[in-house]
Amino acid sequence: MVAKISTGVEGLDRLTGGGFLRGSAYIVQGPPGAGKTILANQFCFAHVRAGGRALYMSLLAESSARMLNYVGQMAFFDSSALPGRMEYISAYGVLEREGLPGLYKLIQHELKRHEATAMVLDGTFVAQSTASEQEFRAFIHTLQGVASMANAVLMMLTHQAREASSPEYTMVDGWIQISNETLDYRAVQNIQVRKHRGAQILGGKHQLRISERGIEVFPRIESCISNVPPPLHELSSISTGLGDLDRLLGDGLPGESATLVLGSTGTGKTTLGLHFVAQATHESPALLLSFYESPARLLARAGQLGFDLKHLVEQDVLRLLWLAPAELIVDEIAHDIVRQVKEIGAKRVFIDGIIALRDSLPHRSRLPYLINALSLQLRACGATVLYTQESTELEVDTAMPSDELSAMVDNVLVLNVSRRHHATQRYISVVKMRDRNFDPHIHPFYIGKHGLALGSDIRIPGAEPAN
Repeated sequence: MVAKISTGVEGLDRLTGGGFLRGSAYIVQGPPGAGKTILANQFCFAHVRAGGRALYMSLLAESSARMLNYVGQMAFFDSSALPGRMEYISAYGVLEREGLPGLYKLIQHELKRHEATAMVLDGTFVAQSTASEQEFRAFIHTLQGVASMANAVLMMLTHQAREASSPEYTMVDGWIQISNETLDYRAVQNIQVRKHRGAQILGGKHQLRISERGIEVFPRIESCISNVPPPLHELSSISTGLGDLDRLLGDGLPGESATLVLGSTGTGKTTLGLHFVAQATHESPALLLSFYESPARLLARAGQLGFDLKHLVEQDVLRLLWLAPAELIVDEIAHDIVRQVKEIGAKRVFIDGIIALRDSLPHRSRLPYLINALSLQLRACGATVLYTQESTELEVDTAMPSDELSAMVDNVLVLNVSRRHHATQRYISVVKMRDRNFDPHIHPFYIGKHGLALGSDIRIPGAEPAN
């Protein structure tokens, strides 16, 4: 088996099936400002930390000192590695005077002199501009051999976007593409492993972030799902915290299932979720993620309804998470939810407001796939999950979920209101449940000082009392 070297980015290691292969050459291509230089430096310093030696050779006119002024601000930068384990060399002058033959000799010499097992060639497009297409192809082919002979990883950076069939892409062992997209007013940065010999990759585009920590890559959660079907567990039921609702559901929610609670503003979606997580115990911890209400507001609201969630938090049986519904990287959130569920062993998960996830997706049509993948991972953790989504419809007959919406979860509950005789009445209905007989009728409910309760809280003149 060929040894692998970490890319220095955890998410990119997942995309590449464990990292770069020793003795291989890779092209990293992307427009100016996409993060190629940061990625290359991050790779080198990670390799040095792991005990290797790295060489960064630049073909650009920009001095190494100027680049280091910027890279030196990154969290991965380690000044103690310079010089010695990490070396920076400018090859611009050699290329200008001696062309590709001189550059090839310099690369061979410096690799051997520094005993480097990782090398970056920054500005490959400059070398291309000094020679014919045939000469450049021969040069890339030769570099591939150099990497193999040195048993090193060679990373070549270029901003030129050439056809996928271009010879240099067929010669190298791997091709990673970084892109910047502008969707409406939003900038989205993606990374894609287009080619990687000898490894099982996670294909397609995946979002990345550039910060003072360097580059972070967040694999699409759908791409991380195992093809092996999960084992069948004995059927169980999880209480919603409401005995009357449990009876409508046929003895509660099916264990390890995903339920969507759909309703317009003010129908009680969050209140129902608070009932659900308030059942948390040491044997069955819970996690609550909110986008629109801070933990302080949720605790205060729960207290008004008679739920002592603060005590559950203090007992470490309930974890509260809050994220402002800004420009979020949804896959980062999804992976973090799964991580925290595993960390605390959560058996109940309440995600309040998946509209915030949908609105943060560059392509909103991806939401059902994402929710389905997240639910599968949470099910594998033994968790039962409750999602809420806001609907613009108020009336019972017009608030039915679409096929696409209901397909992404196991169960669907609809909460809505009806305004008649100058009064407002809330209703709940079970629209869909998998593997369970349920009551399909529409039932009135109200929210009082003890939370949500089935039954009518109004009396319409001339009407029969609610059963």
